[in-house]
Amino acid sequence: GSLFAIISSCLLLASIVTTRHAAVITNEDTQLQQNDQSSLRRLVHPQQRIMTGRRLQEQPETNLPPRPAVKLPPPPAVANEVAPSRLNEEQKKQRIKAFLGGIYPHLDDDMLPKYLRDTMPREKLSVMDVWDVDKDIAFFWHIPKASGSTLKNIMNFCFDLKRAENTDGLPSMEFKRNNILNMDTTSPDGLDKSFEYREEIFSSGIDLIVSNYFLAGAALFTEGHRGRTFTIMRHPIEIAQSLFHYRKKAKWERTYREDWNQITFKDYANSESYIGNWVVHQLTGTMPWVQLTDEHLEQAKNILKKKVFVGIADQMDETVRQLREYFGWKEKEPFCAFNYLHSNPSNTNPHPLIERGSETWNLLAKKEKYDMALYHFALELFAGQREMIRMVKVYRGGGA
Repeated sequence: GSLFAIISSCLLLASIVTTRHAAVITNEDTQLQQNDQSSLRRLVHPQQRIMTGRRLQEQPETNLPPRPAVKLPPPPAVANEVAPSRLNEEQKKQRIKAFLGGIYPHLDDDMLPKYLRDTMPREKLSVMDVWDVDKDIAFFWHIPKASGSTLKNIMNFCFDLKRAENTDGLPSMEFKRNNILNMDTTSPDGLDKSFEYREEIFSSGIDLIVSNYFLAGAALFTEGHRGRTFTIMRHPIEIAQSLFHYRKKAKWERTYREDWNQITFKDYANSESYIGNWVVHQLTGTMPWVQLTDEHLEQAKNILKKKVFVGIADQMDETVRQLREYFGWKEKEPFCAFNYLHSNPSNTNPHPLIERGSETWNLLAKKEKYDMALYHFALELFAGQREMIRMVKVYRGGGA
């Protein structure tokens, strides 16, 4: 009996998912897991640090007809996942596409996404000289389990912002819900289709693009419609705990893992399949099998500082206030955002917490070394953004 229990436990730990962040799917962020072989003809193999630009090789169709809703297949089993060293080229392409999104932005001379605006001008120019308030689109890089669902509801119902999100069957150029264009910008296959129809998406009048993929999301923007990026950062160990406990109870999600109810978070953290430093990997375009270095961390810091307006999950009231001032959003009703934050938070996930300084905490602090350092850097950026907002308001003519 005990031998059987040991064998069962080993098999269970071997089945832990490696792409724990890229596979996170909320009801609002439905990710298409179907393999689109045609999209591979445009897949760019990533270099060790950051992608080269992707050029449009096909002219988009002039019209995207509505498609009937279909029942998507469950995500593929990963218990027999092949080690990276044993993957063939086609398997590597599929793994890269799943983790990084499959499309990559043009880069500027500083190797930064060309069509993402700087958070502030690099030269001493008026913001209005470099920002086009009529054509620029906000880009929310949604880090999973970092208050993103709540913020999306606030942006929709409190600030009346339109966004693209696949909410009804296959993607189509239709507004299926209030302020929601039914196009998928959160899955690799959806991003590939949205890339082809990006001009139509921008012409629909949306205010916001949301994606879990930083580089693939950045690839949607063009010279005529540039992105102004923001994200919400959360402590990496808190994210790891939230993901684990959410996926083992969220029966309504396609990434639901009933078997995780038979292991502890400590088992999960000790598994060799645990993938850390997801944020740094996403910013630098590196796969989990690439050994990160201090150079990757500095690159991630540079991107975050120059291209991303940062919010903090533990300080959502101040985060929403800063976003409102920075982007010039107008609240429809007084205290709408406050009420969503304190009375109606979305997709909450209460769960046990490991003790700071415990064995498991210290283990994860090592596994999340680079994301931990980036998070603390983000806290510094967040504290310094008030001066940036003051300058933006002056440029807009709103005074200090």
